Amino acid sequence: MRIAVTGGSGKVGSAVCRELVVRGHEVINLDLHPPAEAVGRFVQGSAGQREIVQPVFEQVDAVAHLGEIPNVHAGPSPEEVYARNTRAGAIVMQTAADLKLKRLIYTSSCQVYGMWAGTCTRPARLPFDETHPIAPHNAYAAAKAANETYARIMSDRHGLSVAIFRLPWVHTGDTLEPMATHLKARPQHTDGFATYAQVSDIARAYALALEQPRPGCEVYHFSAAEIMSLYPLRDRLHEHHPDFPPLPADWPPFRTPMVITRARDHFGWEPRWNWLDLYRRAHGEPRIG
Repeated sequence: MRIAVTGGSGKVGSAVCRELVVRGHEVINLDLHPPAEAVGRFVQGSAGQREIVQPVFEQVDAVAHLGEIPNVHAGPSPEEVYARNTRAGAIVMQTAADLKLKRLIYTSSCQVYGMWAGTCTRPARLPFDETHPIAPHNAYAAAKAANETYARIMSDRHGLSVAIFRLPWVHTGDTLEPMATHLKARPQHTDGFATYAQVSDIARAYALALEQPRPGCEVYHFSAAEIMSLYPLRDRLHEHHPDFPPLPADWPPFRTPMVITRARDHFGWEPRWNWLDLYRRAHGEPRIG
């Protein structure tokens, strides 16, 4: 396939570009900044300008859109984060729909739930899947939620095949020792339920979803199988959020509360990276209690 990756110079976007090239695809990276390493073809420009986006998209079959400001603190102001991200999302999706491309992946965030990035909206249920209500609490999350709605419109009105990826924290490390202190630290909060995904697993998810387009618009969760902590999730919730809905009585101590079966069922994705597996190999099973 010929695939455009907006934001392909970023930490996740560059991993996506590498994964796609390794799998034999032709990649065009559209980004404001040159990549650290040359992977595929680079076009410098903004995803928020149709006159730049369309000539690139005319050369491809599918798009992975990651080219937005990555958090509410990374832009000049909250209103600029919202304005720039919704503009980029709308232009990318509208252009892909107008050109009748085969597939588009929109990169959203778990922040749309209001339980990440320093906010602790009470979840409706635990564990939770992609049907859980969203409640964005900052400009970045509000822009992601707005762009998810635009994605559905493009799918419904133009037949664009869309996969929306709601990502937790994406981690790029790959050795245990730098993480050991973090894993052992007594948690001071339950921001995001200590969920994460390894960048290699996320890059593979983009490739699988692009290679197996489905009709309509679907939302997907991605998470490592277990949380990034040696403190069981049930204990963390009891200490910091006793008003939250309880986990099922038989829920394993460290299992992610994000249900990730839809990605497996639709395109065969499974998480391969798990920090606690590395810890077990080095130190044995974590003590509980």
